Amino acid sequence: MNPSPNDDPWLGTLEHFPTIYHARASWLYDINTENLQKAIFAGLRSLAQKKKTLEITVADIPGYQSGGVVFKFGVGNKDGFDILDDKEVKRVIQRIEEKGTFDTLDLVFHLHYSVNDGKRHKVHQDQYLARLAFQPGRVELLLHHLKGVRRIGPDELVRILLSATNNELSRNKYPELELESLTSN
Repeated sequence: MNPSPNDDPWLGTLEHFPTIYHARASWLYDINTENLQKAIFAGLRSLAQKKKTLEITVADIPGYQSGGVVFKFGVGNKDGFDILDDKEVKRVIQRIEEKGTFDTLDLVFHLHYSVNDGKRHKVHQDQYLARLAFQPGRVELLLHHLKGVRRIGPDELVRILLSATNNELSRNKYPELELESLTSN
């Protein structure tokens, strides 16, 4: 069972975040940080609930195949991550409402790929670590590719997260985030 937000001082952050970044982005915003952070978590849950179509290559079939990716997310908690399911989102939102917004938010993104041909293929997944640092009117996103073959590149993942968050902001009649800068390697 997950402890309450008041009993969990590490909720939202990792003790040791990597120092090598494969993408760095900054987003500008014009709403309060609490609503922005709630929209980010709603966007993550929205991404996790649907499969995104994607052309995939696999070793045992020549060329590109119709496939997809399913996103799974976790929120940092000292030396690991708590799976971001509905219960965990409620706990994180409760923490934001009771203790205030996060200055820094660490997340893990698991990207699970599949081929849509009815056969079982071993398609490697990607795993990214993300750190969002909140400043008044600006969020800096640092992205570290932990493992995988980068079927979805770091810059594309930044744009997917931005789009999902903007969809939630628009749905709630808030101004959207603006991409100020994006670099990746």
